[in-house]
Amino acid sequence: CVLGMSAAANAHHSFGAFYDMDGVVELEGEITSVFWRNPHIRFTLDVVDDSGAVASWDMEAGSVNTLQRFGISEEVISVGSRISVAGPPSRHGLNTMFVVFVVPPGGDEVVLNPNLAARIQRPGSEPLPKELALDDEVVADAEDAAVRIFRVWTPRSRPNTGSGTHVWPLTRAGQAARDAWDPLQDDPALRCIPPGIPVAMDNPYPIDFMNRGDTIIMRLEEWDGVRVIHMNADANADDQRVSHMGFSVGRWEGDTLIVTTTAVDYPFFDDVGTPQSPDAEIVELFTLSESDTRLDWEATVTDSLNFTEPVTLSGYWGWVPGEQIKPYECTLQAGA
Repeated sequence: CVLGMSAAANAHHSFGAFYDMDGVVELEGEITSVFWRNPHIRFTLDVVDDSGAVASWDMEAGSVNTLQRFGISEEVISVGSRISVAGPPSRHGLNTMFVVFVVPPGGDEVVLNPNLAARIQRPGSEPLPKELALDDEVVADAEDAAVRIFRVWTPRSRPNTGSGTHVWPLTRAGQAARDAWDPLQDDPALRCIPPGIPVAMDNPYPIDFMNRGDTIIMRLEEWDGVRVIHMNADANADDQRVSHMGFSVGRWEGDTLIVTTTAVDYPFFDDVGTPQSPDAEIVELFTLSESDTRLDWEATVTDSLNFTEPVTLSGYWGWVPGEQIKPYECTLQAGA
């Protein structure tokens, strides 16, 4: 049960809290079970040690969506296969690993997580896979439909707050709440609970903006997230129900969409337990490049209960014509 919870907790990509990114373990064994669903695929591997004893390892890898984009099918990991794996091990002394490299029976090495592979690339490993070619007709339709910010955007750089390496200016109350956070018990991802703003924006999946006149609808592939941005100047959150995505009001300044969000009831600022109060205010700037091919993002979070000063996050997306939002459909693994 603990192993399953560890894997589920890391589903929202807080790798640093669960895995030792400075070390890579290599194992060989037989696959005994496979869970091929979002948020991350998982499988168990029976490994025989030097004494002949069998140990069961709980393996985690990228999401189904990511693997599909790189042309990796479920056939790579199948029950009964004997494979070799390599990746960062657990920080907590558990038989768990985040699998980055796999060598299936009689096959070549497969990279299951290109982003992590770039950080822990090993001598002799194969080049990173390229994204699948997009259908020409789909690309043409996307190019015809794109107007200013209203298109699908692919992340190129993000703050990666889930790494656990950031040092925030916390108040005493904020530090105490973070110190009390238990990643194996308190992470909402254990129960497939979607994150809120601003951490929902810090993800490796595409987002989409759709113009609905008085509102802008933002779709986030991760967790099937949806944000509603009210473009009426008199819109306010006073009579609105609080939610994880909060109540957002937007306005344009040239090619920059400025979005102010309040009434967020999600209790965390990031994936590693930094708290966020209901009084937090998040101001985001989405700035479109002159070429309409890059969208820069800057978010300033003011939360006097937990931060001694406003905190700023930043990143940007690029336009890949033909990229589409895929269903995410987070599913809890049985027994986790």
